[in-house]
Amino acid sequence: MSKQYPLLFVQRFKGRILFNEPMRNHTSFRIGGPADVMAFPLDEGDLAELLKFARAKKFPVCIIGAGTNVLVRDGGVRGVVVNMMDGFRDMAWSDAPAGERGRTVLVAGSGVKLQEIAAAARERGLTGLEFSAGIPGTIGGAVATNAGAYGSEIKDIVDGVELVRLSGRKIAKEFIPAGELGFSYRSARIPDDAVIVRVHMTLEKGDPERIRERMAAFAERRRSSAPVRHPCAGSIFKNPPGDHAGRLIEEAGLKGTASGGARIWEVHANYIINTGGALARDVLSLMAMARDRVYRNSGVVLEPEIRVIGEDD
Repeated sequence: MSKQYPLLFVQRFKGRILFNEPMRNHTSFRIGGPADVMAFPLDEGDLAELLKFARAKKFPVCIIGAGTNVLVRDGGVRGVVVNMMDGFRDMAWSDAPAGERGRTVLVAGSGVKLQEIAAAARERGLTGLEFSAGIPGTIGGAVATNAGAYGSEIKDIVDGVELVRLSGRKIAKEFIPAGELGFSYRSARIPDDAVIVRVHMTLEKGDPERIRERMAAFAERRRSSAPVRHPCAGSIFKNPPGDHAGRLIEEAGLKGTASGGARIWEVHANYIINTGGALARDVLSLMAMARDRVYRNSGVVLEPEIRVIGEDD
């Protein structure tokens, strides 16, 4: 490879590039060692250049959005972290095709925050996203994890996603309809070599006042049942079929249990909070303890809902 290639990449890349960047600055947990490189593509051209550069240099690639459902290990992340928060913030609204009266199509960049989309839909009198009131994170992350609450999931409104992926030496863009995304509880089947760049959704016309009331009620429920004064990463474990992870952890007697700067929240046991200076190993210790106690107490194996990335120090 030409020695000029890295320089040419930097010259063509329009977004920010940070080196040895602390991941704690980019996650809601406020935990995590440094990323070797963090790049913020502004558009698909930037993303294509970045993926080609990483492939050519044999650098591993990790994609993040708002970092709200992720725990980064204390040794940080090797290779390139692609942060989608500077670009991909577009939203395009249009009427649904003829025959679908009262419906609106939204195409949103994967970096748009879910709460921004929900608020914009509310102002347009569109229903379908009320459940997301108070849920942090981006629409791209919401699709990748099939985010949901109060009996609704993001899959209920998604028509499909636009992906950018590296195929051989070429960058390919494709659309995958919702029916091929393999949505399941807190999961979607996104190809490992692909990056979500836009999400296509359809929302229906609703009663504006009713929409506002439902969003306000859901937001209040979330404020009363989720930590707002301490950094966290949302629900730590998936709910097992027919039960709730928080109930099982509480039944195992672990509410309020601490390890270093991390603590299982006293109000809802499926949250681990950073009380100040917590390390990833503190959180992982509590997670291991919860899984062990719950299994011994009830025979249920808890499955993590958060994504754990990086390496130990």
